[in-house]
Amino acid sequence: MIVLRNLLITYLAMFLLASPLTEASSLINVPLNPDLSDFNRETYRFVHRLLNKRVLLGIRRGSLPLTRKQVASYLLEVHRKQQDGEITLSTIDQEWLNALLAFYSEAGTQIPPRRRLHLMTMAGQKAGQDYRFSFDLRASQQIITHLVDNISEAQPVEGNMFVTTIYPHLYGQAGETFAFTTDIAHRFVYGEIFEDFFPDETKIRQLEGDLKNRTAINGYMKFNLPWFELQLGQETLQWGPGYHDSLLISKNPLAMDMIKFQATYDPVTFTAFTGILEDMAEDINDKYISGHRVEGYFWNRFGFGLSEVVVYGDRFEPGYLNPVNIYLINEQPISRADGRVPGSGDNVLMSVDMRLRPIDNFEIYGELMVDDGNPAANFKHWDTKFGILGGIYLTDPFGIADTDFHAEYAFINQYAYTHVNPVNVYKHFTTPIGHRIGSDADNLWLELRRRWTNRLETAFGYELERHGTGNIDTEHPPDAPKDDVWVPLSGITQSEHRLSVEANWVVIGRYSIYAEWTRVWRLNLGNRPDMHENANEIEAKFLYRFP
Repeated sequence: MIVLRNLLITYLAMFLLASPLTEASSLINVPLNPDLSDFNRETYRFVHRLLNKRVLLGIRRGSLPLTRKQVASYLLEVHRKQQDGEITLSTIDQEWLNALLAFYSEAGTQIPPRRRLHLMTMAGQKAGQDYRFSFDLRASQQIITHLVDNISEAQPVEGNMFVTTIYPHLYGQAGETFAFTTDIAHRFVYGEIFEDFFPDETKIRQLEGDLKNRTAINGYMKFNLPWFELQLGQETLQWGPGYHDSLLISKNPLAMDMIKFQATYDPVTFTAFTGILEDMAEDINDKYISGHRVEGYFWNRFGFGLSEVVVYGDRFEPGYLNPVNIYLINEQPISRADGRVPGSGDNVLMSVDMRLRPIDNFEIYGELMVDDGNPAANFKHWDTKFGILGGIYLTDPFGIADTDFHAEYAFINQYAYTHVNPVNVYKHFTTPIGHRIGSDADNLWLELRRRWTNRLETAFGYELERHGTGNIDTEHPPDAPKDDVWVPLSGITQSEHRLSVEANWVVIGRYSIYAEWTRVWRLNLGNRPDMHENANEIEAKFLYRFP
């Protein structure tokens, strides 16, 4: 089945490559992973800020990533409104707008940049169609310092970890219907190695000694067809309204191989994908995920999204490829009809989310994820697996210009994301596909961010994360009572308080300098009452984009 699927994908790609190509515009996505690319985090923050101020209207921000063409169109819309006197931007917002217009000039803004954007570019026409191929090169140097004090029995790793990263990026587009990208982050890690950084990235063991290698990649082909966009390759998705994280599909895992369809028919965007998941367990070799999402904005103040995914393994299931089916209905006949599926069938999760701006500069948002069970019949039953997320976003609170404030809370109950069949556990490699805190945990995040100039911004943050004794790999005990109930933050609760100060100096398209100091208080490490730890974490990073 896998060989047949790969042959079908190859045939489809060859067929589409042979189709006629027209005027060039950018189909490439703006990446979600800030450790893989450059200036994408700043791009999304600025677009979100403009949307919350309602100088932009109706962006489906819960179905990410956005394309470079979409970002360019949003920036041009704001630029036009500002020139026509419909809106007034602060001086710093205007300078950020100008910088991003230049950075995305090739995506359609046609605002000339102040310096060359690419290390190498090849452009021209072939068979009457425009094409452009570009090669970018970036490099960064990062130092991460852990200083631990007031420890009991813990033996933490402390010291300095150094990370030198090279980011080659090759991408191009022909006409309006075909584009490709290969975006790589190749890291050289040395000093004290903190294993919680880059945990699932590729390890090139032949080169390892005191110097470790970690590599991440996004690479895909994209086709703009008359009714939808088709994407084939490795990519990261994010579904939902959260700014800090998401419950159903998050940007935390490594990019997965996938086939993705996306179409927008105003005011609604529809997304469907099927991807290949990986697991570190030796006996799990075939694992897949399929999902679809519909999201719309209505009267420019209210956004609504509905999503559904299914994780399954030990075989490839064509029944889940249909992008318009309903997994909650067809999962049972599909998994029941396949005698190779042990346990309780495949793992279906659903979520519903909303965003509301009752007034300009103020957004309320929330998400409800249901993994299994019947909350309406018995909310406390152990098989009622769910998560909730909610938050507020304020731009220029109390009249303080160029300021953003976020408050976001998430709770995931005891057995959410888990499954009786290990192949269906809701993770890619070792990372949850949903919220990074995993099962039996909650998280509170507060952040106040201020731009002082068009280059300097600072942020003050507080985060509380708590974990019960459960985790994503701990299923409900098979010998437990059938009427067992789930427990909020079960057992002895491990908690971590983080107070941070961050400064970022950014010149869009050229370089960035980032520094952060965090004071950390950890209580009941490993869910043991006698294990505590206080620490200072310091991170500094310099990134430069050639030429």
